[in-house]
Amino acid sequence: MTVTLRYGFQPAMLGLLLLLGTTSDGDDTVTPSTPPLFPQALPQVEASYRVTVNGIPLGLNATIRLTRDTGHYLLHFKAENKLFRHEEVARFDWDNCTAVPHHYRHESAGFGISRGGEIAFDWDSGTARGSKAEYPLAADALDALSVAMVARCNMAQADSAFTYSVAEPDGMDQYHYQALDSEVIKTPAGEWQASGLERDYEERGRKSRFWAAPELDYFMIRMDHQENPFIRGRIELTDFRYLEAEESPSPERQAGSTVSSR
Repeated sequence: MTVTLRYGFQPAMLGLLLLLGTTSDGDDTVTPSTPPLFPQALPQVEASYRVTVNGIPLGLNATIRLTRDTGHYLLHFKAENKLFRHEEVARFDWDNCTAVPHHYRHESAGFGISRGGEIAFDWDSGTARGSKAEYPLAADALDALSVAMVARCNMAQADSAFTYSVAEPDGMDQYHYQALDSEVIKTPAGEWQASGLERDYEERGRKSRFWAAPELDYFMIRMDHQENPFIRGRIELTDFRYLEAEESPSPERQAGSTVSSR
């Protein structure tokens, strides 16, 4: 089974994790007395997760790190142990729940396999230059990582269902999501009141579910993925930290400190 963060184990652990265009069809105006549902700028954070398959720990450490550099955001997902390594990196712009991707790549190695791919987004010509194909970009195209950031906005807005156009190395795809009821989710980092999503797949028997904590600006705390009736994977939050003090939403969460219980 390949690990990937597109909220599938190759699309879900790529699309693992995390938890993700304009996300509102209504009036975007926010009055001074009404706080926004989601930060206009994304806080820089790092989250760590443990991975299990069919309830068995794999000794696989997963990390999501979101940083800013020269005006762009860099989202980095990595999962690895002594036998396997999977990595995804996306560079994108962000403005009030709208992501504009510039580059995305992924690569996996281990268990006798090696695979990867990348996409350069040429917005001037409206072309996706993928490692497997070049094709026209949808006007609202996202990549398989930045989609996780945009979904946080939809969750904050309590949208019941939504679809994203996602550029893959070989062509455009559609990611479809349905909202789940809010519930308390227990993780190694503590218990969280969480909002949930389920991703719809064309393949029968395949499903992914994600939970994100409003307390962490809807960052993902758990993902369950079923590749088929016999293979089920889970990643769960083990720690979370804000990388800059001014981005921490409360005095208890200072830069470099770990959120480890609730």
